[in-house]
Amino acid sequence: MNIIHTDTLNQIQKNDAMVLQEICKNHDHISLTLPIEEDCIYYLLYDEGNLLSVLCAFITENMDYECSGFTHPLHRRKGHFKRLLNEFLEKAEESDLIFPVDESCVGTVSTLKAMDASFWYQEHIMELPLTQSIKINQLKNGFSFETLSLSIASSPEETPIQCVFLLDGNQVGSCYLDSLENGAYLYGFEIDEAYRNRGLGSACLSLFLDTYFAHPNARRFKKLFLQVSGLNKPAISLYQKAGFQILESLSYYVY
Repeated sequence: MNIIHTDTLNQIQKNDAMVLQEICKNHDHISLTLPIEEDCIYYLLYDEGNLLSVLCAFITENMDYECSGFTHPLHRRKGHFKRLLNEFLEKAEESDLIFPVDESCVGTVSTLKAMDASFWYQEHIMELPLTQSIKINQLKNGFSFETLSLSIASSPEETPIQCVFLLDGNQVGSCYLDSLENGAYLYGFEIDEAYRNRGLGSACLSLFLDTYFAHPNARRFKKLFLQVSGLNKPAISLYQKAGFQILESLSYYVY
């Protein structure tokens, strides 16, 4: 068996990783994918030209490593992923390793618990078909919806797009939008602290949906996705009122 460590997958390695990913996704009924386009570190375990296991990791803004990987269903419980992990630990040194997992994948959860990885928190992936939006005509504390505006810092043809929300000309919030293969990804949606608890979250989200997705260049996006912490109940409630539904729940473990 041969372990390959690389910062850049060649085309053959990328194809092998994608094939292994699809085999595991179909077997385990999960939607997790390898972040191939990220600045990742890769460890691949080959046996006679067949990719049996892969581990990839990228460094987060907190200087931790977020890790993901797959092992062929026919070659599990043989220590293959552990071998890759041990190789990576020599590079990671004292950094924490973060593993996002689908709780329905019992084997992965069992492996992490056997490694003494600790549960950190849960996060939900939510989706919204782009035929839905919410309507807010009046904000709390006397603010009128008509005084709220949206400024797009880049053209809809470019991604990621930064959006800034203005109330009476003052910035009250912002969000970002990036493109995915099967939709668009909303992230960084935030209302400035001084303007919270006035109903601006609902109003800004409504304005964003009505403004951006009415643009012809945005109609190629069939769905809008976002991720939200399971601990952030107000945000989950806001998104659900806008029509978002929980598509998948991920649990994060720290090793």
